This record gives sequence, C-alpha cells and structure tokens, in this order.
Amino acid sequence: MIYWDNNATTPLAPEVLESMLPYLREQYFNPSAAYAEAKAVRRALGAAREQVAALLGVEPDEIIFTSGATEATNSALRAAQRCLCPAIEHPATLRSLGAESRAVIAPVTPEGEIDAEAWARLLPGCDAASLAWVNHETGVIQAVGSLARAAAQAGVRVHVDLVQAAGKIPLALHEHPISFASLSAHKFHGPKGVGALYVRRGTPWKPLLLGGGQEDYRRAGTENVAGIIGMGRAAELARDACRDRSALEALRTRFLTTLRAAGIEPVLNGGGASARLPQVLNLRIPGISAESLSLLLEAQGVLCAAGSACTSAEPEPSHVLRAMGIPDAAIRESLRLSFNRYSSAEEIDRGADIFIRCIRKIRSVQSSRTGPVTVYR
Repeated sequence: MIYWDNNATTPLAPEVLESMLPYLREQYFNPSAAYAEAKAVRRALGAAREQVAALLGVEPDEIIFTSGATEATNSALRAAQRCLCPAIEHPATLRSLGAESRAVIAPVTPEGEIDAEAWARLLPGCDAASLAWVNHETGVIQAVGSLARAAAQAGVRVHVDLVQAAGKIPLALHEHPISFASLSAHKFHGPKGVGALYVRRGTPWKPLLLGGGQEDYRRAGTENVAGIIGMGRAAELARDACRDRSALEALRTRFLTTLRAAGIEPVLNGGGASARLPQVLNLRIPGISAESLSLLLEAQGVLCAAGSACTSAEPEPSHVLRAMGIPDAAIRESLRLSFNRYSSAEEIDRGADIFIRCIRKIRSVQSSRTGPVTVYR
C-alpha cells in the first residue's frame, strides 16, 4: 500500500507508540490521585506539555490538552461575537461560527492566499479573527505574521489553526500577536483523540468543559494520559524533522517531473502561491474525474483524497477551491496527494508509475463521444 493522504491523518511513529505503551499497561494511574504512582504520571504529563510548548515556541503553562483541534477551536471561538475568517477555513472553524451566523468571511486570491487588503478592511467591528496557517486542501502557507499584526492593531484577538502547520514548518508563536492556537497530534505522527489549545498568558478566556480541576481548571475531564504522552513524543520528533524540508521538496519535484516526462501535465491548484507545504499537491488532470482516478488508484494500492477528510463524503464540490474561483467542473477533477516525512524516493517512483498507468487507462476508454469515464467501487 502507498498512503498519500497524510493531511487526513499520519501513521503513528514507532517511537510514539513505544512512549505510550507503559501508560496503557503498568502506569495506568489517574494523575489527579494523591499517591506516588499517580504523581509520577502527573510529572510525565508535565514533560509532554513542555515538549508540545517547545514545538510551538511558547511556555508550558500556555498549553491545554484537549481531545483534538476541533474541541480546541470551538473552545477558543465560543465567546466570539463577530469573527473574521477566510472562506477557505476548515469546517471546525466555519461551522463553530456559522451556526449562530457569527462569521465574517474574507475572500482569498485565485492562488488560495488570504486577500490582505480585504482582511484589513473587514476587521473593524470584529472581536475575533481566525485563520489556518496552512490550508488543509492546498497546502498554501498564509502570511500569518502580517495578518495577525493587522488584527492586533484593530484590537482583534487572533486564533490560528495549526493543524496542518504544527510539526511541518518551524513555529514561534510568541513572535506574533496570537492569542489562541489549535492543533491535533495525529497530523504529525501522534495518536488520534488528543490535541492542544494554546492560550497566551493574560488572555481572558472561559473554558468550554467544566467539572474537575484538570488542566489547571481549564479543561475538565480525566486526561487521556497515553495520548498526551504520545503527543509530547511526536512533538519532540517533529520539532527536529520540520527544520529541513528539502527532502520533501525533492520528492514533490520527482513526482511531477515523472508525470511530465510521461506526457501528463497536471494543473496545480494554488501552485503559484508564495509558499506551500512541499508534501501537499492539490492537482487536477483536465478531463479526468478525480473520483474515478482515486478509485482506480485505490484498486492499485494508492490511497489519496478528492478533497479533505472532513468533507470528502459530501456531494458538494470543495468550498476551498470554490473560494479560489475554480469552476465546479475543474474542482471535480481535483485530487489531493499528501506525503509524510517517511515517504521515500522508491515510494514516489512506484506511486507515480501507478498514477500514470491509471490515467492512461481512463484516457484509453474515454473519448469526445463517450464523455468522462465513471469508475464505481
């Protein structure tokens, strides 16, 4: 199997699993208990907090562990009355605001970058702003520093979705006027079901979950100890790995070069953006349905996505690509491939060969008379 859907989730790093196992077996104690064994678990949680804080460039007491980024985002934005966010944001942001029509939507350029002038123009009257550092479908990296400064100058608190950024690009949140940030462990080779919310010191904020005194009374509920330990170890590994992206850039170039040498010219959505994650390719092959291509690829052992994991089951075309002005017909041809830091040149070559063969197969039975070919599962 070749797994190219790492924006949806990443495989658990072996070192992360190893770090978790003791807390699933021998060290199963509730960290809120008073005896020595429980205190040892509590110290381990503190160490994990330090590891996650180091990944983000913040202080450990600014990290609150959650069940994932969705909970963290909802916690950060629950008090917002009018929140400015781009049209390309993840559903965890848009739906947490849209239920009460609290969102003010900012446009993006055809390359998927936030329109800075429109962003600044829409800030007055807002009490919050939220944006993803890296888009979950295109991999486009936003100019968070300048956008956050514009919001701060307008007296607007900023929440940043770090789901596709944490562990993939170097981060130093204290260098920017960011009040909140959300992330999930399973996006950087950690376990599912655990994430974190960064709350900058001195930021007024009310917890979403009330009950016991866990997380310094900021998030009630017995901690997911093994998950948090795993997240800490994953953060430690990712901090070292994300400093050099040249290997992933080489793999992306290798894949595209192989396709072009075979006479296949993919169109890259967001390909002209100022900065993109090297491991993400949102591409389309004109005239070929992404759904049909992805099903053929799956049958050959290559897993990828037509859209994001949170929206791929929905019949509507991607709201991200629509916001970029891409026509629906082209959106239905768009496929997202996302590699990870364990991807190899050999894997890229095998996957590219399968990709080319599947495209040729569709083209061999598709003509102007038959129209687009549909593949069924």
